[in-house]
Amino acid sequence: MGYDYSAYKKQYDKNAKNVLSSGGTKKDEFLSRMKKTDKFMPVITIVIYYGEKPWDGARSLHEMLNIPEEMETFVNDYPMILVEARENDLVFHNTNNADFFHMMKLILDQSMPEQEAKAKVINYAREHDVDKAVIMTLAGTANCKIDYCALSGREDFDMGTLFERIAKESEVKGKAEGIIETGFECGLSEHNILEKLQKKLNVTLQKAEEYLKRFEKQTIS
Repeated sequence: MGYDYSAYKKQYDKNAKNVLSSGGTKKDEFLSRMKKTDKFMPVITIVIYYGEKPWDGARSLHEMLNIPEEMETFVNDYPMILVEARENDLVFHNTNNADFFHMMKLILDQSMPEQEAKAKVINYAREHDVDKAVIMTLAGTANCKIDYCALSGREDFDMGTLFERIAKESEVKGKAEGIIETGFECGLSEHNILEKLQKKLNVTLQKAEEYLKRFEKQTIS
């Protein structure tokens, strides 16, 4: 609901600005900031679930509310478009999307041992010459320790264990945010927070500053 509203509000604000600047508006158009002919682009929000187990949560707003039966027709519902990476019947026309979801399905398949699943993913990536961007997205999403060389068959690609690195960096970022947030709550200066980041995460001053800038940017936005 929040994502949809935000997208529509952005369109409305832009449209309202154009309506006011165009001049010659009628009274009702001036008040609503819209002309009768104005239309917005539709927004479709899709939730992609990467869990190993089947989704068993609510799929609509009504399922999250305790509504008396006689009132149900008066309460607007808000259904969720849910796609489960582990099992779906989607047909993709884009090769990258098809490759991504096929490999995700293999990784999340609990009917086979983890090593067997990884081996199948590697074989698929090699046979279909899967794009590097797809592999990196898969790495960040599935949090699996499969290196890019194994997936691509390239021996000259020196990135070590790509999946493992991405997972580790994600873990460090989470710890950094916790340290920074706690530091600000305790009234520490930025200098002291940077020192704590370097000491606790064993990172350089430059890296600590990057974490701090990223945190401040997220807080502002």
